Amino acid sequence: MANTVRELHIEVNQRLQEVASHKKDKYFPEEIDLALNKAQFRLLEKGVDSRFEGDEVNLSHVSALIRKNKISEVIIPDTTDINYEDNNKSVYTLVPPDLFWIINGRAEIVTDPLNCDTAPDLATLSIIESVAVLPFPLPSGPTPYFQNFSLSSSTYGTLYSAPTELAGGIASSTSYFTIVSNVLDTLYKHSTVKCYWERYRNTYYKNSFILVAPSSLGIVTLSSSAGTNAVTATNTSYTGFNRGEIANLTSKDVKLVPTKTTQEDMLYQALRQNAYYDTGKDEILLDQIFDYFILYRKESFIVTRFAYDYIRKPRTISLALNQSCELATATHPKLVDLTVEILRLDTKDQAYPQTVQDTQLRTK
Repeated sequence: MANTVRELHIEVNQRLQEVASHKKDKYFPEEIDLALNKAQFRLLEKGVDSRFEGDEVNLSHVSALIRKNKISEVIIPDTTDINYEDNNKSVYTLVPPDLFWIINGRAEIVTDPLNCDTAPDLATLSIIESVAVLPFPLPSGPTPYFQNFSLSSSTYGTLYSAPTELAGGIASSTSYFTIVSNVLDTLYKHSTVKCYWERYRNTYYKNSFILVAPSSLGIVTLSSSAGTNAVTATNTSYTGFNRGEIANLTSKDVKLVPTKTTQEDMLYQALRQNAYYDTGKDEILLDQIFDYFILYRKESFIVTRFAYDYIRKPRTISLALNQSCELATATHPKLVDLTVEILRLDTKDQAYPQTVQDTQLRTK
């Protein structure tokens, strides 16, 4: 059973019998990495695909299925995010940069038991967000490119230093995605600073890292043998409820309620056309639109927090970085089988039907 990325590559080449017997040119390691990562996400998708009926998604069933199959139990984080006031009908929070699939959510709501139709008058506060947009430099000059690549903040210190495998740079100008992927994989796990690539808050920043922190990042510097790029982070304030003031409300009822994930095309009907589908105190309507989770509410309560469990994106499989598959080891044979199928399909290999049949027989 394969544990390391090199073993995964060996098994893939062994399954690709015509390649292993030198009847064809070998696949480049980068091509196998690409197929392994594609297969990895397909395994995750299969793990959360419970063949739902109708329009409703049974999130508890998804969670149970994932844990039963032991596909990604170790990479299900729990997070509680602040909510930003949008208008008197909704609040929103940001989708984390490493989210792959949301499993379930709970909204913290506050009501006034003495005035059932009126939401409590809770004070708001300004939430500071510091954002730095760092364009990735184009490769220039002789090889190797991007030696000693690093990211740092004058406030938070060193955020990323290239690992040993990347410290000497890269030989091909088209392989800079290896560095990008490694930066994202590393900063997904940072406790404070979040890192996005090219898109944040529905704004597109071509070929750029977007670093976000709850307090000033100061001057953020991208440094390598290609030169230094430094930018001053921009601080922006947003309005949110002051949860510290909940205790001071004279009449209040605070509880966690489940959220009801609703498809976008059903929201208009749910919120406007049919009162029986409308959001209520016991179940909040939730929608995911690009970079946001939007929680809809009525005038009788306010939503102050949104807690949720989700499957995060697994780290990138990379032979160059000696970085193997993060899914459970028991899934690695399936990963190899699926990778071989993908490669044979992509190259229109005549052995593809037999490969699929063999996989189906061994996985029954």
